[in-house]
Amino acid sequence: MVNKKGWIRILEATVAVMIVSSVLVMVYSNQPKRADYSEEIANLQKQILMDISSQKNLRLNVLYSDSGNNYSTLVNFVDDKIPSHLNFSIVICALTNHPTPCKLASNLFVEIADKEIFVDEMIISAEVETYNPKKVRLFIWEK
Repeated sequence: MVNKKGWIRILEATVAVMIVSSVLVMVYSNQPKRADYSEEIANLQKQILMDISSQKNLRLNVLYSDSGNNYSTLVNFVDDKIPSHLNFSIVICALTNHPTPCKLASNLFVEIADKEIFVDEMIISAEVETYNPKKVRLFIWEK
């Protein structure tokens, strides 16, 4: 072999690339991983909204709610179901006045604008005597 220096430089470059890439892999693997709660939160929201729609007293609280009287019963129910590391807001809107804005309160939205917000909704349509459809929208975010 006449040109041994060329092969040694190729070998050195290969070893250098392997060292650098192994250091990068080790640094990346030691990064703290952020837990992904999105599927758990989605299941929790669906379960809470299904409970509200299936329990007669909660369903009636939604249908006759005007954000004051029966609203606290729903908030207490949801508060018992939500884990302590999460916060929530529940909004009830009428479907008869279209388009009805069913949004998070603006002051609360500004307060949690940098957080990931999960939203799910369900329509509670009627009871035997009265047709008064309402939309229940549940907002959940991390504290």
